[in-house]
Amino acid sequence: MKVSRFAFLGALGGAAAAAAATRAQAALPPWYPLPPPLKPRLPTRALVLSGAGARGAYEAGVMKWLYRNIDAEQPYDFVSGTSAGAINASFAARATSASIAQAAQLWLGMPQAGVMTLIPPAQHAVNAADQFQESTEHGYPRKLRYLSKANSEIKAMGPKEDLVKIMGVVSSDGIDGLVKKYPFTIAEMKTGLIINATNMTRFSSDSFYHFTGSAAAAQQATFLTRMSLTSSNVAGPAVQPTGQRYALNESNLIPAVLGSAAVPGVFQPVEVPIAETGNSDLYVDGGVANNTPISTAVAAGATDVTVVISSAPGEGMQKQPDSLPRLLQGSFAVIQRELLEDDIRLSLARNILSRYRDYHGLNERTIAVLHSIQMTEWVPVTLRIIRPSKPLTLTAVGFDNGPELQAAFDQGYADAQNPAIFQA
Repeated sequence: MKVSRFAFLGALGGAAAAAAATRAQAALPPWYPLPPPLKPRLPTRALVLSGAGARGAYEAGVMKWLYRNIDAEQPYDFVSGTSAGAINASFAARATSASIAQAAQLWLGMPQAGVMTLIPPAQHAVNAADQFQESTEHGYPRKLRYLSKANSEIKAMGPKEDLVKIMGVVSSDGIDGLVKKYPFTIAEMKTGLIINATNMTRFSSDSFYHFTGSAAAAQQATFLTRMSLTSSNVAGPAVQPTGQRYALNESNLIPAVLGSAAVPGVFQPVEVPIAETGNSDLYVDGGVANNTPISTAVAAGATDVTVVISSAPGEGMQKQPDSLPRLLQGSFAVIQRELLEDDIRLSLARNILSRYRDYHGLNERTIAVLHSIQMTEWVPVTLRIIRPSKPLTLTAVGFDNGPELQAAFDQGYADAQNPAIFQA
């Protein structure tokens, strides 16, 4: 058979194109092209509220916008909160116009609540320091009067054996009274709730959960299964999960919220009863390890996640610290920023990883870890990030500054209308 020059060159070009396509295909990641969702379904919506201190007022303003049509529709299937975000989440889970209004009342009423009242030994220490300072500005014999007062204040602090046992210098009465002013129960919740707190009995980052509605059983099963790094078919010691998950009930609901908000060294740790163990563990602020629990929400099956953060991008990094408090504040800001960015990356990366399940050549332990972070059915995940468009003037400890609390609340309401959106 005779082949024309045109046909020969055409065949040669086709072969070259096929070879080039094969090489290009080999260079692409295994999950390319991206497949459609394995089991298309309605998105599971979650609201994530981060730790914020007094800036919980900003989150309350955001909630006012997000829940503006709450009497007509429920915008979220569950809410996950840490620290101040846990307090706000408890209001959001009730999902009524009254509960959202109560959240605003709580934060804007902080100046009258005495939230930053020191415990007696700490107040005596402050008084003693004031008297010592005053004594330096006077000569004898007047100086002796101030030194005597300082000595009396030091004695009033109590024996040193008791002082070293103090784990919080601010009285918990103020914040406890505020939260309990608006009593709530499990039965009132219209959406699910996840509270994140740090367990100082077992030294772990734990979550307390309650899901509601027709999908509650499936959400709970998903939440308890994912991120468990154990496998029954892997020889050797099991890889332990990073934290525990316990059910919320009427007896531990409020303690879990207060424990999540107990800033270490500021407030006393809180004992939270745990039905699964029959014991009570000691908890402090969930922000120690999980200040913005995005991955926790994704682990519960959320595919449309709204995240509220109380700091503006780059906030706190404009000025080199010039004092110990600023040094500690800056160090904490860097830690939280890195944790947040890693959580966002992990949440999106886990979703991409779930599209590809070829474990050829991997050992059993690696396969077990991959199973723990993958989803059995891939659906697109959307993250909506709401954060201040400009740095807030309100500090994390500005509980007594009424005007700045109001300004943060108003800014939250405005910023909520323009979230940044990420998808994978």
